Amino acid sequence: MITSLFSRSYQTLNLITVNTKALINNFSFWQKENPQAKIVPVLKSNAYGHGLELIGRFVDKKIATPFIAVDSLYEAWELEKTGVSKPILVIGYTLPENFKILKKLKFHLPIFDQETALVLGRYQPQTKFHLKIDTGMNRLGIKPNQVNRFIGFLKDHHLEKQVTGIYSHLACAGSDEDFTQKQVAIFKKVIVQFERAGFSFAWKHIAATAGSLTVKDPEFNLIRVGLGFYGYLPPLVPRQGQALPRIKPALKLTTRIVQIKAIDKGEMVSYDGQFRAKEEMAVGVLPIGYYDGLDRRLSGQGLVRVGSSYCPLVGSICMNITMIDLSALKKPFVGQEVVVIDDQTKAKNSLTTLSSLAKTIPYDLLVGLAQSTRRILI
Repeated sequence: MITSLFSRSYQTLNLITVNTKALINNFSFWQKENPQAKIVPVLKSNAYGHGLELIGRFVDKKIATPFIAVDSLYEAWELEKTGVSKPILVIGYTLPENFKILKKLKFHLPIFDQETALVLGRYQPQTKFHLKIDTGMNRLGIKPNQVNRFIGFLKDHHLEKQVTGIYSHLACAGSDEDFTQKQVAIFKKVIVQFERAGFSFAWKHIAATAGSLTVKDPEFNLIRVGLGFYGYLPPLVPRQGQALPRIKPALKLTTRIVQIKAIDKGEMVSYDGQFRAKEEMAVGVLPIGYYDGLDRRLSGQGLVRVGSSYCPLVGSICMNITMIDLSALKKPFVGQEVVVIDDQTKAKNSLTTLSSLAKTIPYDLLVGLAQSTRRILI
């Protein structure tokens, strides 16, 4: 007989838990690896799926860092509204026109072009600039051959005092050491150009998670750690090295079995007949799908954990529903917890394993986790 664990009180079916001990462990690891610089947790893209406001409040109270980094002005606002007191560093683009109509901003803001610098200087003279230099990735930033002209522009408009930082981003930090060192050399040359023109930088930064393992130059005193703060390594970073296993995934995603179906041989499960039972079997229905962040590319190949057993996903993952094969369980029951993404690195349903099965990168699955899913710190 099928029993249920559901109580009379309201329960969340899908739940993301974030382990604060893991976050503190990870921050300490990166800081010890890089004593020459300050580590800045990056909370862009909903804190890599962990929850912007939740992680923002935690970092503000528990992490000794000079900044909290985000991508957008919107994210900075959201953190400010929660009462975050640490300085917020925005590293992504904002339409310059928006700076004309906003209240006086307290954030450290990026400069990619003359238009943004001019608007900020006029309408937000209290803000601090971090100049973004394009050292070879060819995304946002000032190219090296534009530097002299940019220096002249900033001096002509008396913007030198607002400039307190300079930064770039490494394109191949985990895969191409020669190109990484070429970018570092270009960046250092650009810094010299600005400093010879009378600029003084309190903050110089080029490395993120992958770069922090290879670029140890004491000239750079800030490191932006995103994925590594949450306990993962970028895909191309070599897994060898005695220090690397000390980071721990902080996130776990769980759900519940909400219905159990007896399936006859030959019956179809989910859309389009992609799965048909080869024999009689029990199928569990989960209230989670690709909207919630269970990537559709895992259909028919991903695993979830129920107790100590792993259960395969069967049929196509639906928008809000997924089915699993319960054959490995002796007595499955409605209400039973299911671990969708495990926080154990070697688990068969770890984020790293699932992203490999989906032929994508861990970032992709993390930022795909629905913002509507409840998140709690543990």
